[in-house]
Amino acid sequence: MTTVAEIQEQIEKIRASGDIAPPNTWIGSSSIKKKDKKHTYYRLLKADYDNRTKSGKPKTKMVSYLGSADNEKYLNMKAAIERRNQIEKLLKELEKLEKEVNTTQPSKRKPRQPALTTLVMELITQVQTLQNDIQELKTTVIYF
Repeated sequence: MTTVAEIQEQIEKIRASGDIAPPNTWIGSSSIKKKDKKHTYYRLLKADYDNRTKSGKPKTKMVSYLGSADNEKYLNMKAAIERRNQIEKLLKELEKLEKEVNTTQPSKRKPRQPALTTLVMELITQVQTLQNDIQELKTTVIYF
């Protein structure tokens, strides 16, 4: 079983190995036929959550042109997206481990408040006691 420190070390190694793609980005492609040859070009796209379509989906914005499959920009971005996805996977695993650790450790929180019904019963008892005290005071004041 991997530990929290091991996962954090893996994340740091991935970050040190190169650029990390921004969140909500992916590579999109478009194909064009020229002289009976099919050419595919790639672009880096980003979801724009501030500007949504009528259906509520985020609009897509082109961030940069990456060129063809053998272009250095395309290959670098493909690797950056892979690193981002690896880090996201490790972060989810880290979160899962931390939840397991937190549930196995005894809770250091303050004890919970009594249930509402218990509080209401205590208040009713206090009110009855106060009413009895008021009655006794009235009877003693009348005799003086």
